[in-house]
Amino acid sequence: MQDRLEFTRILAEDAAALAQHLRRDKGADFVETKGLQDFVTQADRAVEQYIRDRIAKVYPQDHVLGEEAGQSGEGPVLWVVDPIDGTANYMRGAPDWAVSIAFVQNGVIEVGAICAPDLNTTVWAAKGQGAQSNVGPVELSKCTDPQAAQLMLGWSGRQTIAAHLNTIGRALEAGMEYRRNGCAVISLLAVAFGRAEGYWERHVNAWDVFAMQLILQEAGAVIDMPDVLSFIPSGGYFLAVTPAMEQDMRAVVAPI
Repeated sequence: MQDRLEFTRILAEDAAALAQHLRRDKGADFVETKGLQDFVTQADRAVEQYIRDRIAKVYPQDHVLGEEAGQSGEGPVLWVVDPIDGTANYMRGAPDWAVSIAFVQNGVIEVGAICAPDLNTTVWAAKGQGAQSNVGPVELSKCTDPQAAQLMLGWSGRQTIAAHLNTIGRALEAGMEYRRNGCAVISLLAVAFGRAEGYWERHVNAWDVFAMQLILQEAGAVIDMPDVLSFIPSGGYFLAVTPAMEQDMRAVVAPI
């Protein structure tokens, strides 16, 4: 698995560098709209194809699930790819976006790597081997006081606005701070590096969180999500929290 881990880390960095290059050279038709506040750029598609081509060259029997082009086939071995998580940030020149790549085998996330190039950050993990980064230890917050804690929030159109606002209200009532930055990977990085104590989103897709799920699990975070095989086709809820703050965070995001 070490070979796949190194391959995944390098691929995430190379794909992120390509995304930066494509943004620098963008033309007038670089951005398209998929839905309300839902955008895709030419780079999203080009970077995903680049990742698919690299995987096909080294692991030709493997299948790929990507945000833009869907799933290439059925089988026990699957790469789960978000070519640019945080497209709205990326296209505006904001730094909070990342490439995310996970390797899944028999329903288990075995390898994950993300690269946030505008933040000069790469983080990677293999199951049972811990999490590593190019910017120092991957270490969770030791905060035990909800009134000093921070919750990272994602927004999903599959929940009501009222439900989302209720979560914010419960966080504030508990004395917590909250943030929403429009990129699941970057929000989860805040948890991984001890800058926040939890992340919650009512509905995310596999490509949004699989790589960071493994990284955070290897760092010691508590993860609550549907099982991997059901998550792959339909997504689901996702909670990542430090063990010390689990009870308080669950009270804020309840009911799951």
